[in-house]
Amino acid sequence: MVEKKYKNKPALVEELHEKLGRASAVVLTEYRGLKAGDMVKLRSSMRNSQIEILVVKNSLLRRAAQGTNSELILEGLAGPTAVALAFGEPTEAAKLLTDGAKTYEPFVLKNGVVEKMVVNESGIAALAKMPGRSEMQSQFAGALEGFIGEFAGLVESMIREFHGLVEARAEQMAA
Repeated sequence: MVEKKYKNKPALVEELHEKLGRASAVVLTEYRGLKAGDMVKLRSSMRNSQIEILVVKNSLLRRAAQGTNSELILEGLAGPTAVALAFGEPTEAAKLLTDGAKTYEPFVLKNGVVEKMVVNESGIAALAKMPGRSEMQSQFAGALEGFIGEFAGLVESMIREFHGLVEARAEQMAA
């Protein structure tokens, strides 16, 4: 089975190069000591969130990463390595990968590239603590809504004040 997978190496490298290029986050992991059943569970839990975990030979990964941002994190790559590719929200990917590393202890996050920025394991953990894009957008919308409400109240009070002045002047001219 493995021989078939690596039989057409140029096609595999090209496919991996394309995935590395369009991924919003690429995280290198070490899975040594992780049971095969746990790796299947981990992969299936990530799949719903557009995260793909691939076990690829280091030499093929190096070739596929040439010309992408992922090339920066491959220095000193040695030993069994799995690469996690996130195609959705990077903060959600960081949260899920961090949770996966806690749940399956032999699964260790090494370093990665998130939105063209190189991060180490602590950077991934810090990113996992940040709110997601949709949460930040809703916070911004809430703050904007509050500002617009205050502005509308201010304009309304100025109109009421002006109306009061016009009425007072009309009464003054009538008398």
